[in-house]
Amino acid sequence: MSLDRLMRDKVTLIKQDGQRFEGLKASVQTDMIFTGDPKVPIEEGDVFERTLPSGVTERYTILDAGFNAGLGGIKPHYQSKVQKETKIQPAQPPTHVFYNLLGPNSRVNIQSVDASTNVVDVGSEELFEKLKADVRESIFDRAVVDQLCQKVDELKEAKGTPGFTSKYQEFIAIAADHITLLAPFIPALTQMLG
Repeated sequence: MSLDRLMRDKVTLIKQDGQRFEGLKASVQTDMIFTGDPKVPIEEGDVFERTLPSGVTERYTILDAGFNAGLGGIKPHYQSKVQKETKIQPAQPPTHVFYNLLGPNSRVNIQSVDASTNVVDVGSEELFEKLKADVRESIFDRAVVDQLCQKVDELKEAKGTPGFTSKYQEFIAIAADHITLLAPFIPALTQMLG
């Protein structure tokens, strides 16, 4: 059976630059249109139009031109993959995204990594008390809690003096095993280094 015998439709090819090729023999399928003239320049993004006997015009956007060089008794032709422009797409439910941000300097990172550092300027009294409260709430070894709280008190007493650096180093040495817990306090403490 010849491919020409299957081409019972007439379509118009509308190029993206507005050029028109009218009266092309075609076979219009749901997602594909076959045309038999290999000299007509069909490209992705072009549009086929077909006017039905009722007068309604259908438009198909070409997704893949689909040139076929032919084989045996089948002549060169196009098997263009298309999408009907008037095809009703299923309604997508609206997407709602909620962001609950807590605390100072909260951030939202969407498909990215936050490599920034927050430095919150709080009073030193508040900083040291908050640091001790976090140590008490998050570390379960009482001996380590007592040791870290003592070092925080020593840091508080040494603030603004040349001895602060050595007290800071002692605190960091003891806190090393819990650094992820104490990391939010480190920038504020390092600002106090002379």
